[in-house]
Amino acid sequence: MPKSPAPAPTTPPAPDPQPGPGLAGSPPYFAILILAGLIIIGAGLKETASLITPIFLVITLVITVSPLRSFLVKRRWPSWLASTVTLLAIYALLAVILGSVVFAIYRLVATLPQYQSAFTKIFDSLLALSTKLGYGQEQISKLASSFSLSSLSAPAQSLLSGISGGASLLLLIVTVVIFLAFDAASMGERLSVIRETRPRIADGLQNFANRVRSYWIVTTVFGFAVAVLDTIALVIIGVPLYITWGVLAFVTNYIPNVGFIIGVIPPALIALLDGGVTSMIVVIVVFTVINVVVQTIIQPRFTGDAVGISSTVAFVSLVFWASLLGALGALLAIPATLFLKSVLVDNSVPANWVNALISSDPGKETPQRQRKRRATEVPQPQQASENSERGASRASKASARRR
Repeated sequence: MPKSPAPAPTTPPAPDPQPGPGLAGSPPYFAILILAGLIIIGAGLKETASLITPIFLVITLVITVSPLRSFLVKRRWPSWLASTVTLLAIYALLAVILGSVVFAIYRLVATLPQYQSAFTKIFDSLLALSTKLGYGQEQISKLASSFSLSSLSAPAQSLLSGISGGASLLLLIVTVVIFLAFDAASMGERLSVIRETRPRIADGLQNFANRVRSYWIVTTVFGFAVAVLDTIALVIIGVPLYITWGVLAFVTNYIPNVGFIIGVIPPALIALLDGGVTSMIVVIVVFTVINVVVQTIIQPRFTGDAVGISSTVAFVSLVFWASLLGALGALLAIPATLFLKSVLVDNSVPANWVNALISSDPGKETPQRQRKRRATEVPQPQQASENSERGASRASKASARRR
């Protein structure tokens, strides 16, 4: 009886591929779960905005100044002295930012009442023009009698009193800076521990630190350049308080998209009251040209991957974070968006597709390019850990040979 042929050897099935960019690995309705979680987090942030916002600002400043501490430690400075210098540098940055805002608002409040007569003349001219065009003189006269230039300074006065009355908030910032500045010394070790179990989270935090540092530095450099150019232009035009408006232009440069509009209103108003309509138009045109050339054409070329989000996303993030966190949220709109992008999008497989929608250069965020970058880029803490492991292995082998 013929023997039945032996069954062909079967090869075991290949194991499932590990989740990676572009591969399915998310649970059902993952996007809905993420959206629901973000809504809950947003509601919590809005309720605690007065506490979370200054702390996040301090964190970004500590990250920005941290290379100074590394530089001093490499020069064999004691760790406590390097941390102290970093602490003083952060205090200097806070003093410049907050002091500039208070200085500009104070000068505006003190200057506006001096132009009451000029404002009255301008209003009378508009009243005469409206009469010639057939509009009701009685209603306009009633409006003119109930309106004075001092009313324009009321919002500025309330803002100034709010800033000066925030002593408790300032004390919180000063205290948090002390702890964060000294805890930053162990941040490299903490990231190494996180990388052992959650390498993607560690990479996201490192990516956020690099990006937010580049963002603050680039924005500061170009904000200073814009402020210098604006001040020179105001001196040439002959607008009073040109240094004040230059300082205001420097501070408002940190607010994306609408910061320029906030910075041009006070000097344009003073130019109108001091030099007339022509002077005001010249100020607006010059500020617009400088802003477009420096911040729209030149600055993005140097910013590069510091932001990594499209202009539309930057504007939407400004509106979102300002409505969620208040006025300080407008200042932190880009850093907050960078944090979410670096931690939740760039290093999360299920949410990786979002990069194609929000990134300023979607071509860099394709799954193939991300795989190549992750294959070629070895984080420094991880590389140091691998080197130490290799050294320990060689030492144990040498010890075994001697025995």
